[in-house]
Amino acid sequence: MNKEKYIAGLIAATLLSVGILSGCNAERKGDTAEVRISPGTTDQPGSGTGGGKRELTVVKESKPPAEQGIAVQRIHRVDAANIEKWLSDNELEIQVTIMEKQATATEEAQFSYQRFRVDLETGERQGSEEPPGAAQGEVVKTFLSPDGKYAFIQTWKDKYTAVNEIENRTTGERQEIAVDNYMETGGWLDSDSYVLAAGSMENRGEIWNISADGTREKIELQDPDVESFTEFAAGNGKIYYTDSKNRMKSFAPTQSRPTSLVEEVSAMSLSPDSQRIAVSTTGSGGREDSRLLIYDTSGHLQGLLIGKGDLLSHQSWSPDSSKLAFAVYTEDKGGMNGIYIFDTVSGKVSPLGLSYYPVYPLSWSPSGSRLGITVDDKEKLIVTHIVDFKK
Repeated sequence: MNKEKYIAGLIAATLLSVGILSGCNAERKGDTAEVRISPGTTDQPGSGTGGGKRELTVVKESKPPAEQGIAVQRIHRVDAANIEKWLSDNELEIQVTIMEKQATATEEAQFSYQRFRVDLETGERQGSEEPPGAAQGEVVKTFLSPDGKYAFIQTWKDKYTAVNEIENRTTGERQEIAVDNYMETGGWLDSDSYVLAAGSMENRGEIWNISADGTREKIELQDPDVESFTEFAAGNGKIYYTDSKNRMKSFAPTQSRPTSLVEEVSAMSLSPDSQRIAVSTTGSGGREDSRLLIYDTSGHLQGLLIGKGDLLSHQSWSPDSSKLAFAVYTEDKGGMNGIYIFDTVSGKVSPLGLSYYPVYPLSWSPSGSRLGITVDDKEKLIVTHIVDFKK
């Protein structure tokens, strides 16, 4: 080996070593490393323009640290209670479960329930009154329009009977909607009309387009593959549902024939801004696990898989549609387990570090800065954890 080849080989080996070490360091610190070879004074013999002394310089280009995902600031614990609704970012209504009598070999346990208003900042708890117009034993469900000007209100007298009303929240005026329904399935088609899939004891029942002025119109749907609406949503002028063959479909009130969007769908959740749909898929083709994917409203897949496990449930969008909370259970403890948050801006999925599985729907505060998670508890029956996120 001649001297020139030896020097060239030595420079290449040194360059490779510096590049590897610098690259590792850059990856660890969030920097990038660039290796430059600069020609120096020609005090050694060389051949042609490639000769001369060379100097190795490592130049670091600083970049902001990578996003760390969801950061938890604090967790509040509320024993023996579940969240009924958020009244503001700091105040919520809870229902406390009280065991009146332990279960025996021949009798089931007996419980009673009380409602309270809780201030998360002070910890103060006050008794909660029944909603206006609700008698004892009645259940009131309120669904606000996208602009908050109207509310669709259902007052359930019993398991199958409800009084439906539209409320103008500016004037407080309510108009009763004379339709029979057995389900609370529906959604705001836009800011001025609510779609109600009324359901029936015999079949899927009627679909009603209820205007903010109190008028109603029947919506026609020609689809022999839907017997009842187990998954149903409305927004931005379209209606979405799944049929008996696990296909997600959509249609507008002016068209009676639906468009098929996605197959093998077990659950779906339309974002509040009606721009994305979170879809849980059923296992097929030898695949047993369930998967969570994000689609646009035309049925086009957005990005990659965001979750998978034996059971995926409780998908819940934050009010501003920027985040999706969901629960995963996997028998294999090496897989995904617990509560996760998908960030639509960064595309990242972050675990909350809480391995428990919820028994009530996940519940966001109005600003999306807090998330309520209710789980089973051996001593307290149920416990609600309210997670405060760092801003």
